[in-house]
Amino acid sequence: MYLKRIEIAGFKSFADRTKIEFEKGVTAVIGPNGSGKSNITEAIRWVLGEQSAKSLRGGKMPDIIFAGSESRKQLNIAEVTVVLDNTDHYLPLAFSEVSVTRRYRRTGESDFFINKKACRLKDIQDLFMDSGLGKESFSIISQGKVEAIFSSKPEDRRGIFEEAAGVLKYKQRKRKAEQKLFETEDNLSRVQDIIYELEDQLTPLAAQSEAAKEFLALKKELTATDVSLMVAKIKQTRDSWQSAKTDFDTLSKIVEEKSQFIQQTEVQLGTLREKRGTLDEQLETGQQQLLHLSEALKQAEGQKELLSERSKNTQKTSAEYRTTLEEQRKKKAEAQLNLQDVQAQQKDKQAEKLALEEKIQELTSEAEKYQKSPKELLEDLRGTYVELMQESANVSNELKYLERQYSQEKAKNQQSMSRFEALKEQLEALTAQQTTAQTKCQDLEKQLKEEQENYRRLAEEKNAAQQQLQKEQQLMYDLMSQVQQARARQKSLQEIQENYSGFYQGVRSVLQHKDQLSGIVGAVAELIQVPKEYTLAIETALGASSQHIIVENEKDARQGITFLKRQRSGRGTFLPLTTIKPRSLGAHQYQAIKDEAGFLGVASELVSFPENVAPVMENLLGAIVIAKDLNCANQLARQLRYQVRVVSLDGDVMNAGGSMTGGATKQGNRGNLFNQGHELEEWTKRYEEINQALQTKEKFVQELQTKVAEQTDTLESLRTQGELTRLAYQEAQNNEEQVSTELARLQKEQALFSYEAKELESFLNDYQTQKEALEIQQVELKTQQERINQEIQQMNEESDQLEEKRANINAELSRLQADYAVLDERLLYLERQAISFESQMNELTGQIMSLENQILALSSDSSDHEETEESLNQRLTELSTAKEHLQEQLTLWKESRQDLQKQVDQSDSALTEANREQKQLLARQSQADVQKNRYELKLDNALTYLQEEYSLTFEGAEAQADPEIDQQIAQNEVSRLKQAIEKLGPVNLNAIEQYQQVEERYDFLTTQRDDLLSAKEQLFETMDEMDDEVKTRFFTTFQAIREKFNEVFPNMFGGGRAELVLTDPDDLLNTGIEIEAQPPGKKLQSLSLLSGGERALTAIALLFSIIQVRPVPFCVLDEVEAALDEANVTRFGRYLSAFQNDTQFIVVTHRKGTMEAADVLYGVTMQESGVSKIISVRLEEVKEDGKFQVKERELLE
Repeated sequence: MYLKRIEIAGFKSFADRTKIEFEKGVTAVIGPNGSGKSNITEAIRWVLGEQSAKSLRGGKMPDIIFAGSESRKQLNIAEVTVVLDNTDHYLPLAFSEVSVTRRYRRTGESDFFINKKACRLKDIQDLFMDSGLGKESFSIISQGKVEAIFSSKPEDRRGIFEEAAGVLKYKQRKRKAEQKLFETEDNLSRVQDIIYELEDQLTPLAAQSEAAKEFLALKKELTATDVSLMVAKIKQTRDSWQSAKTDFDTLSKIVEEKSQFIQQTEVQLGTLREKRGTLDEQLETGQQQLLHLSEALKQAEGQKELLSERSKNTQKTSAEYRTTLEEQRKKKAEAQLNLQDVQAQQKDKQAEKLALEEKIQELTSEAEKYQKSPKELLEDLRGTYVELMQESANVSNELKYLERQYSQEKAKNQQSMSRFEALKEQLEALTAQQTTAQTKCQDLEKQLKEEQENYRRLAEEKNAAQQQLQKEQQLMYDLMSQVQQARARQKSLQEIQENYSGFYQGVRSVLQHKDQLSGIVGAVAELIQVPKEYTLAIETALGASSQHIIVENEKDARQGITFLKRQRSGRGTFLPLTTIKPRSLGAHQYQAIKDEAGFLGVASELVSFPENVAPVMENLLGAIVIAKDLNCANQLARQLRYQVRVVSLDGDVMNAGGSMTGGATKQGNRGNLFNQGHELEEWTKRYEEINQALQTKEKFVQELQTKVAEQTDTLESLRTQGELTRLAYQEAQNNEEQVSTELARLQKEQALFSYEAKELESFLNDYQTQKEALEIQQVELKTQQERINQEIQQMNEESDQLEEKRANINAELSRLQADYAVLDERLLYLERQAISFESQMNELTGQIMSLENQILALSSDSSDHEETEESLNQRLTELSTAKEHLQEQLTLWKESRQDLQKQVDQSDSALTEANREQKQLLARQSQADVQKNRYELKLDNALTYLQEEYSLTFEGAEAQADPEIDQQIAQNEVSRLKQAIEKLGPVNLNAIEQYQQVEERYDFLTTQRDDLLSAKEQLFETMDEMDDEVKTRFFTTFQAIREKFNEVFPNMFGGGRAELVLTDPDDLLNTGIEIEAQPPGKKLQSLSLLSGGERALTAIALLFSIIQVRPVPFCVLDEVEAALDEANVTRFGRYLSAFQNDTQFIVVTHRKGTMEAADVLYGVTMQESGVSKIISVRLEEVKEDGKFQVKERELLE
């Protein structure tokens, strides 16, 4: 056998489900401090049965559950599973593979499984006892346990040797025997005390039993006599009730007929009064309408007179407006003729003014020429000539400068064109680079966003899955708890149903033996199904009847009674289906309450039961009414004249006859009797549903755990890929920025060249224009010079003639200017006249339009007056006609009302007489009803007395009554028997059964006492046998280990010797073990006097010695070689290799020598803070190039 694998989930730092596969040979678990290596050792120790939180490096057991980290929430469950290869059947199980699982919840609950089947912790501990694999065995040794070997007392070291000797099961058996011995002595003491107590009870119970028997005999005789007496009284009362009921029914029929007559008369009278009321309303309405018509006639006549007066005034005003309109039109025509005459004069004078202005302008221009004297004019011409010469020289200079600038700019343009072409090529190349860089950057940015989005989405999915996992795990634990609760409740109900718990002793006895009795149908409570809301009401209604036993016939009932007597098992009431008859409410009773508030129904209709027992159920519940509350019950009982029993939902009762029963109720077992079978079915169904849901939930949780693990791996891969993409994106961005910067510089330079080229082009375009303009200007200046020169010569020749001509021009100009002033004044006068005439015309036009509108409005009013007058004449005719018709209708209505009033008076008289007669009949009916109710009450009281006192129906009582009984004699006998019973005083009816039970118990306990004394002697013998076996096995194993220790110690130390010594050889059951060692070069001394490394190596030598004597399937060593130097670690590694064929080793270590001896390395890391992860390396995969050392260094770092 060997350890095949371990699965850890939620245990300490292993938050995620982790599976570690082991193989035969040596497996090393390595990793940095605090990474969680030792948690693997503790997980193995815990699943094998460790119960001490301190031994697991915790304060309390919940500390073993993952407590959460910065990025993770705490878990609520820890689970560890170890799987063992059992093909050699080392463990006493018929399986080739054995799995052991332990699960612990933060709430404190624990689960244990062997091969996935639930078990107890004790089962696991028993499985590994004396196998060398227990929680305290030498198969799991930590550094602390190595220290315990050499630092503990000699007596404490004994446990390791006992485990190796396989005596723990014998010691445990001895402890169990000692416990049984203690329990036996305790039981013996308690049994003896009980026997003494029972002896004190037997004597008084014997006397009480005899009194109870006498009481039962008297009670039986009293019951027979009293029942016969009550049956006779009931029959007598029933006959009287039947006679009263006949009288009541006859009167009720007469009253009903009279009521129908009264009702018909009242309906007829109501109809007549309704018709009379309608006529009264019509008459009142007609009178009001007549009044309104008279007022409307008066109003229409007044409106007609007013309209006639308004028509006359309108005609007079219209004639006046027309006269005024003609006068204004004449004035407007005169003003228009005057305006036309003035406008013609303005036109003529304006033409004269324009002609005069032209002459004045011509003379003014001519006069300006002769403003100066000829001499002054000559000087001006000469000055102008000089200015023209100077300007001509300036133009010549500008032409020379323009030609020189043109040559310079042309040469500069040639240089710029060469540079521009080179710059253009650079720009094209950089633009292509920029496009490539931008495309790459965009692609990488898109890729990075996609990867980030994928990472974010998957992280959210993982977080959601983790939250869902925790939620589903909690739901799974809740379901587990519900399954346990449902199972416990199901078992409890099964036991109750099977044992008929809650039933009276007699009823329970019959039901438990119904297979031996014929015709037993069942108890009433078994056969009835009651809705939850009606449970208390039905329980109250049935009372003790719920435990009555339904049987097929009277023979079966007698057989059941005989059985109870023979068995002395109590009493019971039997209901034969052949004799019990149904009971129900009368039809008139049901009709009286069916629509009443608070009426819930008849009790038999609110429950369900098999068809074959319907007569019994109808007998028990068919005449009982269920009400909502006590107030409603009171009202219903009143409607039923206190003839029927009414029960409220709270268990309050209105008894037949008017008595009331109620108050606080103490719910016993009877309420639960009704629905035990139904409740069991519900809980069984609920258990199956919850268990199915639990299995589905466990499967779903496992899928979620797998999903979260896969998402974690995918997230890590995405994170690495995203980091690479981000670095590539940053590099692409930097490259794009460099290209963009250079491109911007060149574009700026290109823009500068473009600007200079445009400026040059503009200059070149302006050059020719400027040159041509300057040349034209030069020619014009030369022409002006020649003209001025000719004028100078002419001025010299015509100087006197010019002077005379200047004087004539000035005189003519003065005359024309005087004529112009006179003409301008005349035009102003004509303009003022035209404005006056235009204003007059506008004013007259407004007055004419106003008069025309007023005349048109008056004409419209006149037409409206004519139409309105015609309408008023027609309305007057209509109103007069309507008034005449209404007066005729009012006369007819008054006549009809007089006829109706006569009919109403006749019907009212007939109704009064009928009501008087009905009152007399109701008084007689009430008297008959009181008489009937008195008999009903007396009858119900008698029936209730039978039911409550003897649990008998009338039919049952009649069947056992004496039909020939004399009532007076029977009454005297009942009184005598009651007095005899009272003389007995308080009687313990249970004394008969108690005496029998105490006597039987006394005999039983006496036998038990003898058996306990015998068992005590046997336990002493068993304990002695266990001690002998322990001594033999312990001493044999100790001798074998000591011999091996003497061999292993020199090999481990390279010399020296060691001894194992018993501290008390005479007491092999309790002796301690001392270890003495003599390393090379030192003297023999106690283990406690050696150095730390020597003690550790000595303890390891002892470990290997034990393994040689008692090989174990696997051994877990947690840093046991930590205190050794490198040479001793190498020896330790060689021993591991030497023993690996017989024992599988799992070693938690930091030492290189131990790692070199390992076949498989597992590394424990904390890539995520607070969460341990596992990685593995196989030594056969390591090459000669030293990659294993790199891997080893990575794991240690």
